[in-house]
Amino acid sequence: MNSAGPTCWLTWPRPPLAATPREPDAAKATAQRISFSGPQARALWQPRLEPLRHAALAIELEMVRRKRIPATVLWTSYDDIGALTERARSIGLDAKPIKASLGYAADWSLEASIDDPKRLLDYAFLIGAAPLDTSIAEPAADGFEQTAIRFGYPACCAKSWADHLRRGGSDPLAGLLTCGDKTPVHAHVALAVLGLGPVRHAPCSSSCPATRERSHEFIDLGRELGFAEEMNWLDEIADWAVDASLVNGIAEVTTAAYRCTWLSDEGMPPRHGAAATRPAKRERAAAAIAKPADSADILTEIGIGFEAAGFDNPFAMRSRFSTVVWEQTAALRRAASVVHVGCGEGLLLELVSQTKPRLKLYGIEQDAAAAEAARRRVGASRPILGGSSIEALAALSRLAPEGIDLAFVDPERLGDREALAAVCAIAKSVIVIGTDRSLYRHNDIDTLAATMGLALLPGRAGRVSAALSATSGRPH
Repeated sequence: MNSAGPTCWLTWPRPPLAATPREPDAAKATAQRISFSGPQARALWQPRLEPLRHAALAIELEMVRRKRIPATVLWTSYDDIGALTERARSIGLDAKPIKASLGYAADWSLEASIDDPKRLLDYAFLIGAAPLDTSIAEPAADGFEQTAIRFGYPACCAKSWADHLRRGGSDPLAGLLTCGDKTPVHAHVALAVLGLGPVRHAPCSSSCPATRERSHEFIDLGRELGFAEEMNWLDEIADWAVDASLVNGIAEVTTAAYRCTWLSDEGMPPRHGAAATRPAKRERAAAAIAKPADSADILTEIGIGFEAAGFDNPFAMRSRFSTVVWEQTAALRRAASVVHVGCGEGLLLELVSQTKPRLKLYGIEQDAAAAEAARRRVGASRPILGGSSIEALAALSRLAPEGIDLAFVDPERLGDREALAAVCAIAKSVIVIGTDRSLYRHNDIDTLAATMGLALLPGRAGRVSAALSATSGRPH
């Protein structure tokens, strides 16, 4: 493995691990959903993220090697398991798998089909001195606090994290966002979810003095290891103002340079059939590898109809639609009604409804079979209109004479300027979606829009979606 490994990520936070968050590999997921405040911020900070991740990983492993903490947890892909274990051995440490999780769909190659599900998984490894007892990461409920202290938590934070785990919590940063403490979140704490920052534990408060001290110790060790430039960046970041929020299961951290989001169960009702915490006693076999989900179950969850929608495979469709929701979090927060023009089988509408259940949702789909599938997916109370886009938009204007707050469209699939003008006439804001088909051809969302003669609103760069300007597509 190289200095960090292209698919190797620190877990957030360090053990004890006693809950199952919605995104176990939060650092990886969040880093893939980062957007920058503008071209200058992207040019300056995007090239710095990878060196910062390399530095954080090297510092963490050095802390384990020096026995400052007994172990750490790293996530990696199936193909990099050998490289990870070899790196651990090269510095005198052991590596043992403790869990597996369905990976982020944007990373899955076409060759990694559901016939080879192990390649779709990310794997968590406990890294520590041999002989390594994997049970140290997930102690019994009465051992959370002492385990947290062993893994480098200050005493105040260990007690807070242990209490949080006993209550069924799983996301320490989102927990801070919902605790009612109006103290600004320290930038080093906000970096943690990206797997970059010097704060590797769950802090008891946004302004914990002991957490700041741990941050300084991490930076000092980084300089000792030769990461002087990266540590200077962290010193610069420490002074940033940070805004944070948690709405309908989507947590968001915003700084002057970037915004990132992740899925969180904090403040949400428990998922059906999911236990709040893991059992204290587990079978040894479960420590090795989690059984992959059945292929048919995966397809049922992600949906089909991907080719007509412009995607390589069902995983890519769900991945991109999920990214659209994350990129448009702020717009969805303000909206009361949404339409997806060309909604296919309704997957994007379903993801939007999970984010904001009380939204008025509408779909437009010309294919009768796909429209019927969308009705089954989103429920009879959410109208799915058939017929051509022009006809359906005319019907929608009668259903919602006050207009629609937000419209999602794939401009290539929509077809012509007349249909786009009809969308713009009824929607207060229009979000352009880039599919695999369109992004392969045009490389990015800006080039896609420019090729089609559309102007996008200036602001944060989006990966797969962006808002049209007030004049694009509107009739003159």
